[in-house]
Amino acid sequence: MTASLPPEPLRADLCPLCGQPNECGACQGNASACWCMSTPIGADVLARLPAEERGLRCICARCAHMQPQVDAPIDPSEAPG
Repeated sequence: MTASLPPEPLRADLCPLCGQPNECGACQGNASACWCMSTPIGADVLARLPAEERGLRCICARCAHMQPQVDAPIDPSEAPG
């Protein structure tokens, strides 16, 4: 039988969407100085967070400003075939 390692604890200082530092003031003990207190974050961005991590880790400013990926319409004259 193989011994399994316990899961790594969540790092509150990393963005759950991209894994980069989230630079969250709350994680550093100063929520009032955090960039997210003055930046609106869209519900579509928050909906991308894994359910088990909501309220546990903050996203980074880069992910907070990401727009949803929308496929561009294909010009029929450029379609393969």
